Amino acid sequence: MKTVKLFPILFLVLAGAAVAQSTPNPNEKPNVFLQPEPKPDKSRLRDLKGVVRDVNGNGLEGATVQLKDLKTGNVTSTQTKSDGSYIFYDLDSRLDFELAANHEGFEGPVVKKLTHYDERKPAIREFELVRKR
Repeated sequence: MKTVKLFPILFLVLAGAAVAQSTPNPNEKPNVFLQPEPKPDKSRLRDLKGVVRDVNGNGLEGATVQLKDLKTGNVTSTQTKSDGSYIFYDLDSRLDFELAANHEGFEGPVVKKLTHYDERKPAIREFELVRKR
């Protein structure tokens, strides 16, 4: 009866499995401990929100609210939701802004300011528009 030496065969099978496991997968991220990316400093940022209403207190859907950065002159606008609400995110609290709200069929625009002296987070500006006669 012949004796089969299993050691060389077993060694080759285990070595092949080890090589297959150590081959990096190009779709996987490396398992390296890196410094996390620093989070942005949001301490100087704030949101601005409010509601555009008619004289009866009803929210005006589809009103346009424009936000003008008084330093750069850049203007951003948004439309109010069904309840008349609007929001602008992540405004620099060190800057001054001018807001204008208007709606078709109403007098306007109604203009308000948001200055760096107003430290509320979030800042709030409400508008009341009067219907044209």
